[in-house]
Amino acid sequence: MVGGDILNHLIGDTPIVKIKYRYHDHVSEVYCKLEQYNLTGSIKDRVAEYILKSAEETGDLKEGMPIIEATSGNTGISFAALGARKNHPVIIYMPDWVSMERQKLMKLYGAEVRLISKEEGGFQACIEQADQLSKETKGFRPNQFSNEKNVEAHYMMTGYEIVKQIHEPIGGFTSGIGTGGTLMGIGKRLKETWKDVKVVALEPKELPMLSGNTSLGSHKIEGIGDDFIPEIVDSSIIDDVVLIHDDDAVMMAYRLASKLGLGVGISSGANFLSAVLLKEKCEQAVVTIFPDDAKKYLTTDLSKPENLSVSPWINDIVLLEYEIV
Repeated sequence: MVGGDILNHLIGDTPIVKIKYRYHDHVSEVYCKLEQYNLTGSIKDRVAEYILKSAEETGDLKEGMPIIEATSGNTGISFAALGARKNHPVIIYMPDWVSMERQKLMKLYGAEVRLISKEEGGFQACIEQADQLSKETKGFRPNQFSNEKNVEAHYMMTGYEIVKQIHEPIGGFTSGIGTGGTLMGIGKRLKETWKDVKVVALEPKELPMLSGNTSLGSHKIEGIGDDFIPEIVDSSIIDDVVLIHDDDAVMMAYRLASKLGLGVGISSGANFLSAVLLKEKCEQAVVTIFPDDAKKYLTTDLSKPENLSVSPWINDIVLLEYEIV
């Protein structure tokens, strides 16, 4: 094994940028934490390393034990890379509608990828089959959707870093919900630091589970909005829910790249839009997360902006510049 603690050197302590933009004829700013600067290029490196390290310390993860997980993408990439480093075989169950780049990256890191279609049960079937295989093989099951270590990772690291990096009171934080770990962990840390901070959950307009949707839908914002509400989501931390249309999210990610040179993923575009809406109601600083970079989405509509049907309000947002915090 490579010497030293990878968590201290290659994961975490990511930069924050303050993006200036014009909306409704006034200029505002929001803070965005760039998680693409982690080991494999996403925020999920934090969770994967934190869960694996904790399991090693408790003895739940033994030498050579297979790591088996259900994921829509980035978490699988993180477990695949860290599994290779730690000499664990990795088996990933994931929906077959995620980007081809995600699938190829997992395989590149040595993971076995098992795809599940909507007809075969979608994401719920991914979870069920991962559960079954881990029992049959006595493998290690991270259970990112129910594992409190997921929340703890963001409370201890990501949230702590935000408090340390932003030198003014934070009035609002918003992020999409995939597992819920990011919103819960950072939200808890910020609420302990500033009691009046508003925590806003973002959902795809096409699949609003927190808002009471009961039908199985589809959307383009990979990494958030699975077809169930994760166990680790604590509704008491959430002050509001905002819905973002997936074409709007794709277009904003495209514009962040083409106008500012910030090559971020589709969920980052959604998070930025949610932050813009939150800033309209908040006089103090607003912060969000850019979970990953654009490279995993080059075969998606991110590379075909001419095919998008965006909401009129998106065109009222003019990106101006950004600075490193």
